[in-house]
Amino acid sequence: MISDRERFDRLMERQNDMLGNGTIGRSVTATLHVSPNGSNADGLSWRTAYTTIQVALNAASTDASECTLILIAPHETNYDINMTGEPTWAANVILQGVHRNWSKVVNNHAGATAILKLTGKSAVCDLNFNLGTANDGLIMSHGGVRVCSCQFSGIDLTSAAIGLKLENALAKHAKLTDCDFRGNVTYMTALEIDNFGYGLFKDTRVHDCLVGVHILGANARENLFFNTDIGDSVTAIDIDAGDENHFYRLILHHNTTNIDDVVGDHIYMDVLGQLEIAIQPDNLVGITVNTGGAGAWGADTEILPAASRTKPFRIVGVHVEPSTSELYQMRFSADSGASYYDVVQFDGTKREGSAAPSGTEYIFNVGIRISASTRDVSGGDNVKVWIEVQEI
Repeated sequence: MISDRERFDRLMERQNDMLGNGTIGRSVTATLHVSPNGSNADGLSWRTAYTTIQVALNAASTDASECTLILIAPHETNYDINMTGEPTWAANVILQGVHRNWSKVVNNHAGATAILKLTGKSAVCDLNFNLGTANDGLIMSHGGVRVCSCQFSGIDLTSAAIGLKLENALAKHAKLTDCDFRGNVTYMTALEIDNFGYGLFKDTRVHDCLVGVHILGANARENLFFNTDIGDSVTAIDIDAGDENHFYRLILHHNTTNIDDVVGDHIYMDVLGQLEIAIQPDNLVGITVNTGGAGAWGADTEILPAASRTKPFRIVGVHVEPSTSELYQMRFSADSGASYYDVVQFDGTKREGSAAPSGTEYIFNVGIRISASTRDVSGGDNVKVWIEVQEI
């Protein structure tokens, strides 16, 4: 016969299960607990908590109209999924830890290839995924997935692996917030986005990886990357497919290659780093741009050929040497004269070169041709021009 206290505990546990748990501000239809100190009975309280995450995932409802919140307590060492291949669950779940450094998740099974995979509607918060020597980390494939305040560690890798993989040709609206990736420069890709589009990835830090962010798949489009720090990696951002992804406030440092972009139609704003500046053309001759008639613009003249632009770049300065002593204007184009991103005006009273700063912080994509045309008061003259290029 059970005691009154135990009867009361069980009643409260069942009630909590029926009502769900509002502690994270989201509606859930059931709540399960995971703790190394639990009895592994039914997961309905900390007292009866499951002792492993995989048992809680197995117990989560697979009803498409339900969502199970799995609360995960700190662990002295780690939670070991201990399953072969890519252990996969289709339930709608929220995995909620306490702190990214207090709840570590691994998969130490000899036949494992990933820590775990979630194919249902899912969110993961405040957990640490340790890839070990060979495993991918967390794989998610449903639209609208959420990953917040998590850490992905691949410092012990001895073969290629991916920290967080988002994969689904039809998925959209992923959100990644306040996550850290610490890897191995020979083996780890921190974040792989395969076909996910229209997502938000913000406040992300990546260090010591082979690749920081890898984008592939035609539907990987119009994602926004905001406030992203990538350093000490071989390639910070590798773009193999997709279009019009937005990168705003990138901090890039000590990478072998900052951006490897084979698509060339993405948007970059406020990119920071120790980025070298070079004068083009790299000679003392310059490019001659002829004026038209009096006050008329001359022909569009190529300054930088498209084939030479293998990385995104800025134009940070202009140097000109006019042929006569009068007032000139020079305008610059990134679309062969269809429109102009900058116009500079200068007086040709001095015959030696003078500097004129560019009026734009526009960051141009790979494969962009830069050209210029010029005019002066009398017409029929020319200007030698050099531009200062900062590659990213």
